[in-house]
Amino acid sequence: MATQTARGQETAVTRHSTGIFTGRRGRLLREHLTAYLFLTPAALIIFTFGIFPIFYAAYVSMYKWRIRQGEFRGLANFIRAMGDVAYVFFAIIVLILLIVAINAAIKAYRTAREQAIPLRFPLLAFIPGALISYGLAEILLRFITFFSQEQAIQQGYAKILGNVPLGITLLILGFIVSHYVNNIQHKAAAKSPYSILPSFLGPATIIIVCTATAFLLARFTYQELQASERYGLALIRAALMAAGLIIFALAYILWRWAMHQHSTLKTILGILAAAAFIGGGVFFTTFWPIISKDADVDFYRSLQVTVFFSLGTVPIQLTIALILAYLLFQDIKGKALFRVIFFIPYIAPSVATAGIFEVIFSLREGSIANRIIAFLTNGATKSLLWLKEPNPALSVLGQAFGIDIAANWNAGPSLALVVIILYGIWVFVGYNTVIFLAGLGNIPHELYEAAKIDGAGRWALFRHITLPLLSPITFLLSVLAVIGTFKAFNHIWILRDTAALGTTDTASVYFFETFFRGARFGYATSMAIILFTIILAMTIIQNRIAERRVFYG
Repeated sequence: MATQTARGQETAVTRHSTGIFTGRRGRLLREHLTAYLFLTPAALIIFTFGIFPIFYAAYVSMYKWRIRQGEFRGLANFIRAMGDVAYVFFAIIVLILLIVAINAAIKAYRTAREQAIPLRFPLLAFIPGALISYGLAEILLRFITFFSQEQAIQQGYAKILGNVPLGITLLILGFIVSHYVNNIQHKAAAKSPYSILPSFLGPATIIIVCTATAFLLARFTYQELQASERYGLALIRAALMAAGLIIFALAYILWRWAMHQHSTLKTILGILAAAAFIGGGVFFTTFWPIISKDADVDFYRSLQVTVFFSLGTVPIQLTIALILAYLLFQDIKGKALFRVIFFIPYIAPSVATAGIFEVIFSLREGSIANRIIAFLTNGATKSLLWLKEPNPALSVLGQAFGIDIAANWNAGPSLALVVIILYGIWVFVGYNTVIFLAGLGNIPHELYEAAKIDGAGRWALFRHITLPLLSPITFLLSVLAVIGTFKAFNHIWILRDTAALGTTDTASVYFFETFFRGARFGYATSMAIILFTIILAMTIIQNRIAERRVFYG
């Protein structure tokens, strides 16, 4: 009896010791599963409120959508907004996806070579990568088409509805296969000097997703181009657009190469690059009326207004904020009070502060803005229209100060938009000042003392210590400011006036008008996708620049 009991206990211990979560490998598996469980809520929130709306917007943009889903239009909404430039737009997206895939493949290859891992293991990672990619596609398609299942079935698009159980099964199977491949990889690479070997599942999934998306998008765009009623003309316009972009790309490559040269060669190449940029600008100026014909004029004008608003707001507000922060960082009385005063416009309701600006820049002769203009011109100028003025600000203000030739200046933002730019600067200067002050407080005081001992003056201290060490904060604020100006809406909507003839309508305002007042959901969503792509591209470019220019210590 005692012997049977001992054997039963021994069997139980043996079974327990050979469980899936025992031993070193089981402990690692348990830790990974625990980490994934903790990350799952965050992943669901990001997917629901971040990733899903983007893909659903892309789905809506391909339909005639007025309250309910209508007929499938493909790229018609994009072509209506951008004209035939839309074909080049999607070709650029395809090219970027292929570059991302190639870059991921090169990095995986280099990692395998550096860590003495046989190349068959990065290739084996494509098996679980394909399973996971297909599973994600099935789940994503099911969520995207959740609100339009009946319409998709009626129109013969049932195959795009997706399948959540199949997607989840493929995801689980993919991770199991990936775990098995990693175990084989660790055994085969036992001679590697690295204690932790990389998993190639991520690069393989990126390569598959980017390549498959690029292929499908390229084929779909080409089919839409072939089905176009103006196929030949669209090809010519797309070729002109592509030629202009190639000129700019070659000029940028030449300029980058010139920056790595020395003395005379650097100067010559720099001049050639500048000439190429000028040539590209002249090319676009000459052929843009042809390229953009049959496009939505209001859409391109809204993008132009958005660029004017961003260029007029971001550099000035960051410069003023940096100067104020530097002054407030000195030993002066009332620093805390000044910080609060500068921060008040940012925390105040935008409706109230915009109303104040409407009073200041009223068209009445007694308004503060008109009184200032009358004082500066000795009463020679009549009242300006300000927020109701659609003409360029340089022309209006130039004529107000007696510059007759200014009547021919027809370029630049309108006076109404300049007032809105001033409002944006006034509101966000305080926020940027507070952030800059926090950055100045993190700079070690010993650096200034050591530089002063070496004879550095105030300008040298600011130029060689303060600015470099503030570059991470400057980069962050510039990224946030550019994104914020491109999607600004509240105060622009309040300050805009129909008398300005749309010269203050940024992209967000125009999309809102199209979406809610025009009830053209599909068309408005297509324009929003274009703006999102532009913002994403600018953010990536800023990040690339920051890699070389920002000093992180």
